[in-house]
Amino acid sequence: MAVDHAKGRYDVIVVGAGYGGATCAALLAGRGYRVAVIDKNPAPGGKAMTLHRDGNSYEMWPIVGGPATGSRIEELLELIEAPVPEVILTPERAAEFRYIRPDGSMTMTPVGSLPGSVMGLPADPSVGEPELAAAAAMAVAALTMAENDLALLDDVDILTWMSTYDVGDVLRAHQLAILNLLFVAPVDRIPASEALRTLKDFGLKGAGRYHAGGYAVPAELAVEYVTSRGGTYLPRTAVDRIVIENGTAIGVMASGVLVEAPVVVSNAGIQPTVLSLAGPDQFPPAYVDRVMSLEPSWAFVGLRYFLDAPVMEVPMILQFSGQSWWDTDRYVAARAGHWPDHPLLFAATPALYDPTLVADPSRQVVLAGTMASPDPKSPMSAAAIERTDAEMLATWPELEGHVTRRESFTAANTSAASRASVVPGQGGECIGLAQVIGQCGASKPDPVTPVRGLFLTGCDAGGYGCGTHQAVESGFVVADLVAAALG
Repeated sequence: MAVDHAKGRYDVIVVGAGYGGATCAALLAGRGYRVAVIDKNPAPGGKAMTLHRDGNSYEMWPIVGGPATGSRIEELLELIEAPVPEVILTPERAAEFRYIRPDGSMTMTPVGSLPGSVMGLPADPSVGEPELAAAAAMAVAALTMAENDLALLDDVDILTWMSTYDVGDVLRAHQLAILNLLFVAPVDRIPASEALRTLKDFGLKGAGRYHAGGYAVPAELAVEYVTSRGGTYLPRTAVDRIVIENGTAIGVMASGVLVEAPVVVSNAGIQPTVLSLAGPDQFPPAYVDRVMSLEPSWAFVGLRYFLDAPVMEVPMILQFSGQSWWDTDRYVAARAGHWPDHPLLFAATPALYDPTLVADPSRQVVLAGTMASPDPKSPMSAAAIERTDAEMLATWPELEGHVTRRESFTAANTSAASRASVVPGQGGECIGLAQVIGQCGASKPDPVTPVRGLFLTGCDAGGYGCGTHQAVESGFVVADLVAAALG
């Protein structure tokens, strides 16, 4: 790795070009700071990085975002002068929710991206007027709840909050499956505050957004903006450690070279940052204990199918039964080998959002998976892949005759591409820290660490919401904190 020292030290070094790091770097570059972005991957995007092979572009797993309109990603694109309408895709038929009834039959409900489109309540014959009225009352409560009331729900789980509305088994399964998908965490531990803020965004602004050119394009554009403002982007470059002297961050060692800056922003995750890159001896013991105790989200594990003919007709599919959603007990049972008959299935065909993602329009790349343990060594990954494949072929038997290649993705693959496993049982998490009670709202880790000049960004600190929205929100928050620290 070569670093141009002729320009002098950097003002900020951002470790990792995931959505949080890329956002923070671009915002600081736009304020006139000299920024270096260092990432071990070949391209920006982190867990949402766009992969390219044989003329096809796709993600590691099925990814779509929300809110669809008025998101902080749109705000980021506007600030870096990117063409928002050309980047953000919000199709009228963005998704389909498929409910598997106890007798094995299926109810299919179309879902659009934009506000005012069908919100996807299953049109099942067993859902009566009382259940629909309860669901409407619950939706009104969620959409109209004031921020100070939401803040009081940090210690109330969303399953308990929802239980006050008698929506019936079908609508309950539908809502809980969505929450599993949004947070990849047990519904009996997701704070109502975090869930309702996110659902409120989705209800008012739509959901199911995709990005033209691949989901990672906004992160890619953010990093391009950094370099256009005189900054540096170093891909395929591993940060060996964050250099700290007298309790203050002074830069990083990357591929054996010291890169200096008075501020280091880590998008590598709080545990890899504290326990590995910086070192636990640089922090108060109580802080290290807290970091050690933090829990990861679950992993998302499954398959990429390469097809020689178009089979899928809807960009995104969420398929579930009354047994598919997981609370803590159901997850523990599945980890022990006792899976539901129908695992929660999430499948996406990116080229149905953006046809330019495939070299040959007569072919398709389909991404499908389900939830599993974040432990890179867990045998649950293999079980999740087996069940994903079985569910896909049972639902779309015509797939088998058109599959030219299968590629699996596991918790170990996720850890290798993003989050180093520095705590046993962690590393392959889909989101980052689990959005569970004790780790959200007022209890979320502070982006400002005890080491002067060392900040955290990404899904572990500073933001709220679903996946990349949470990371971008964090990037905005941390950019303000860094600017204040630099004066």
